[in-house]
Amino acid sequence: MSFWMRQASVQIGGAVYDMDDFYFEFEVPFEDTTTVQTATVKIHNLAKSTRDAIKKDQPMIINAGYEGDVGAVFVGKISACSHQHSGTDWITTVSAMSAMEEWLSSKVSKSYAQGTTSQEIVSDLLNLLGVEVGEFSLKQNKVYDRGKVCSGKVKDCLKAVVVDDCKSRFLIRNDTIIINDPDKGVQNGILLTPESGLIISGQEKQDTIIAAGADSQKSSGEKNDEGKTFSRDCLLNYHIGPSEQVVIQSETLNGTFIVIKGKHTGSPKGKWLTTMELKPA
Repeated sequence: MSFWMRQASVQIGGAVYDMDDFYFEFEVPFEDTTTVQTATVKIHNLAKSTRDAIKKDQPMIINAGYEGDVGAVFVGKISACSHQHSGTDWITTVSAMSAMEEWLSSKVSKSYAQGTTSQEIVSDLLNLLGVEVGEFSLKQNKVYDRGKVCSGKVKDCLKAVVVDDCKSRFLIRNDTIIINDPDKGVQNGILLTPESGLIISGQEKQDTIIAAGADSQKSSGEKNDEGKTFSRDCLLNYHIGPSEQVVIQSETLNGTFIVIKGKHTGSPKGKWLTTMELKPA
């Protein structure tokens, strides 16, 4: 990965703004919850006709990475837009939220027969929406002996079955739904070391080491650390998102962790980071 060759673009409607030609900054927070993802982009000195063409509900995609390795950090639609004159600059601030919210807020009213399983109900609700599913693996597959009625917003019905009844994770990640065991992460084989982009802070302490392996291999101090969360930064990595399982290897932190929440931040000459709050897997 060529960390020194930053690349990014913002697509708004049918227009694409490349960081090589436009100065823009973006911030994309994410979290391992049922809350939809949001993003903010600030673009400098767009022409008036271009500013006027940006409208609410237009699709917006932020792609970021490095030469030869660029991917989406956000996919959604515009929720708000403003233009501010600052000195000789015009700064356009665009806020967006995942387009999945509109689909999941649609209404449903269905009754399921006795003996229907939660997996059958969730599959049916997802098929009604026609959304992309990245992973579908319920921790528990409940059988509804007396049947089940799903009435109201699709998101509320899915949450009631997936989270409340099946004790599973329900996550919206870049317009993809992930349903799995909340004790497990999304496994894309990400390894973070100082050589692969992990940023080492001078404030890190040696007593925060977590060793990988079975409980019998951990010291009492390491076991006490298992309830803690850890904050780490790395060079911007679009592969990382909520619930991502990452392996960290450094002098102060070693082991397998799950990303609880974080943020992608990028600008041409400023921050180019992915910040993460981690819990031991």
